[in-house]
Amino acid sequence: MYFFHIPAMAYKKKRERVFIKSITGEKAQLTFICLEPGEVTDHCHPHEQIGYILSGSAEITIDGHTKQLGPGDAYYIPGNVQHGLKVLTANKLEYLELFSPPKEENRT
Repeated sequence: MYFFHIPAMAYKKKRERVFIKSITGEKAQLTFICLEPGEVTDHCHPHEQIGYILSGSAEITIDGHTKQLGPGDAYYIPGNVQHGLKVLTANKLEYLELFSPPKEENRT
């Protein structure tokens, strides 16, 4: 498929409080993520990752460096670097992430 209308794509539940929809190519993946209030993540994976906050705010930690980010802020995470976030807003957090190579568990 070459073209997508993102608003018409439904979010799918990845796990409790985490919902995603994605466009996956051969070498890259664009993932739309929605996290509910209270969600906290901390993990590491081999994928390179770039993110952009659409709405809400989060405290993001990358390799021990922590910063509060909101709409318009972006970040970069090299592969195999510990990272995580904490949703700070009472409403959902919505953001985009680009993964390379694609994460199989994010295919929708």
